Amino acid sequence: MPHVLLVHGGGHGAWCWADVRRYLDGAGIASSAFDLPGAGADPSPRAGIGLADYIDATIAQVDAIDDDVVIVGHSIAGLTLPAVAAARPERLAHVLYLAALITETGERGIDSIPADRRPSYFEMAERSGEYSFLPSFAAAWERFFPSLDEPQARSCYERLTPQPLQPYLDPNPVDARASNVPRSYVLLEDDRTFAASSARMFAQRAGIEPIVRRGDHCWMLTDPHACANAIADVIAEVARPIFDR
Repeated sequence: MPHVLLVHGGGHGAWCWADVRRYLDGAGIASSAFDLPGAGADPSPRAGIGLADYIDATIAQVDAIDDDVVIVGHSIAGLTLPAVAAARPERLAHVLYLAALITETGERGIDSIPADRRPSYFEMAERSGEYSFLPSFAAAWERFFPSLDEPQARSCYERLTPQPLQPYLDPNPVDARASNVPRSYVLLEDDRTFAASSARMFAQRAGIEPIVRRGDHCWMLTDPHACANAIADVIAEVARPIFDR
């Protein structure tokens, strides 16, 4: 049975996967999550963090797991996973992009952010003193977890950490289609961070048709049971060839 490695998106941390991991554990599926550099409890100075740091940190996590890995990447983890798959194709059983931002080789993540939001990223980063940004509570509630009530949304917001801007500005070193590792993409119909048209374009960049599910951007927080079930479906597909021998 492969091990599930959960990679969080911008401003989040390992904490956001806690409920998903409980469901996976109940189904007998081993999983782990970690804080990317400068996120969650990781103490790395945010001003010096770039996309290569995310890639290196994720590869180190893959290398620390003894079993084959199903890697799940949320949101801007889609900038990281293609390079991880290219570096460790023999270790990965599947790559699952969850409402993820995917770019072509040489493209920057910032250029796929809706044009009306891009200026605010730079403005917040310049004001921060560490070239990172954190949206207001109202903006985060609207974009990330609108299906939560206000107390739930505030509880999640209080755990967010400023997101370094540089990973959005670094060009993508590897095309998502470069690796032969099987991959899939979950498009969330109620996603207000990446509209369905953008998500379909991201999935196309990975050379796959998206799996469409009902949910908002931070599905692991707003419907962790459904999120865990989607991951379990991938595990079942990965494990079936073994069980059918």
